[in-house]
Amino acid sequence: DQNPATGTSNETIYIKGNLHSYIQRLSDQFLASLREMQEHDEKYAQRLGDEKGVVELVKGATKYYQSLNKKPFVDMCRLLHLTHTYYIYQASKDHYSQNIEEEKKGYMMEMKPLFSDQAGDTVVDLCLQLYQAEGARTKTVARLCHVYYYCIHNRFHEARNLLLMSHLQDVIHDADIRCRILYNRTLAQLGLCAFRNGHFRYAMDCLSELFNHQLRIKELLAQGVTSQRYHDRNLEKELREKMRMYPYHMHMAHEMMEAVNLISGMLIEIPNLAKGGKRKTISRSFRMKYDPYKKQQVTAPPESTRQIILAASDILSNGDWERCFNLICSVRMWAYMPHAEQVKVILKEQIQQAALQIYLLVNASTYVSINAAFLCDMFSMAESDVHKIVSRMMLKNELLGAWDQPSGCIIMHNEEQSRLQQKISAMADKVAQHVEMNETKLDIHRYGWNYNRNQDYRGKDSKGQRSHQRYNKDKSRGGKDDGNYQDRRGGYGRSSNYRQRRY
Repeated sequence: DQNPATGTSNETIYIKGNLHSYIQRLSDQFLASLREMQEHDEKYAQRLGDEKGVVELVKGATKYYQSLNKKPFVDMCRLLHLTHTYYIYQASKDHYSQNIEEEKKGYMMEMKPLFSDQAGDTVVDLCLQLYQAEGARTKTVARLCHVYYYCIHNRFHEARNLLLMSHLQDVIHDADIRCRILYNRTLAQLGLCAFRNGHFRYAMDCLSELFNHQLRIKELLAQGVTSQRYHDRNLEKELREKMRMYPYHMHMAHEMMEAVNLISGMLIEIPNLAKGGKRKTISRSFRMKYDPYKKQQVTAPPESTRQIILAASDILSNGDWERCFNLICSVRMWAYMPHAEQVKVILKEQIQQAALQIYLLVNASTYVSINAAFLCDMFSMAESDVHKIVSRMMLKNELLGAWDQPSGCIIMHNEEQSRLQQKISAMADKVAQHVEMNETKLDIHRYGWNYNRNQDYRGKDSKGQRSHQRYNKDKSRGGKDDGNYQDRRGGYGRSSNYRQRRY
């Protein structure tokens, strides 16, 4: 059976087996070995270097299945290749400096083919090929990896638009647990990207829902297991959570995410509180920490990240932007945030604008007129920026006044409410309270005493709109028993009102 000239066999030998399943098990064992190692050990870095060999094997399997024209196996190999490459940061692909120039000119959608400026990018090419694959899960994972890749390279507008156009927030609750975890991680990364690019409201919307359930944040991101008391522990559930964990080199800094969430909430919520009256809570996660802090009789010097930001929020409520900014700069997260110096410049401008709004809202009634030059000196802002902010407040009826152009002053219209107006305002507040009480009683009558209006198990809020609050599936509600795992019900927070916005 052998060729006498070459000494080799002319017969083709076939080996039974599934090449894709072998490579999939090899990838799973590689990730499992990383989870078992100490993250700061030298062996971890050495083991991580073997990932290139795994990727090369996946590429070889992809070419093999392409030669056999087996498209389902080609798509599975491409998906495995994508999961090993989408989280890798490349400095040459960073779009941050271009974003700063676009913000100065104003962002505009350009009429050009989608992804035309990213030809040759391995991750983008894999995603575009997987969009044509069969199977909803493959397309969902590819889209989430695509958004994640854009976020770490500071392509905020492209990432946001791609996520909103996919409408994943409406169907993610039907996906498996690993897809829901990837969705949570992508949403958290989008919030960090929005913060770096100066979109603090978007950052708060993305991160606030995760931090409304802060006790489960590690499980939601698959970055660990929250320590519990022994009699509350479920060993089987903890084992499943540990098996879902991502390796350490793929973790996102929890302290940085919490700081970004609190700073974004501070910039939005403190001016909202300064308007007075019963204002709707915008950032629930921020208010849950700020309200108890304000009620303390004696406050110690801040030490942790949370205490520093809450102390800065208290200072900002008095209009002192400089002390607030100095406190924020002392937070430890700046040591490992990309483009920290550029982000501080943007954050400083936002703190100055928030301090100006708070100062006018709190002290406007004590002035007959205010010179714009005085405000410029006080808050170290350009006259055009002061004029823009004050005019916006006037248009929203937050500031009762008018511009006197010749003198450059703001003439205040401090008219006290008549007795009839005061009565009408009090009656309107009472009517709103009665409506809220009636809606709560109606919900309790429909869904039972354990019903929580902020967490509707039907996936809809009191107005009938889709909600994405996490819920616990258990047998008592007719769901599947998957270890009481907290789920994601969709996209952004109710406060962001994303689905009604147009971009």
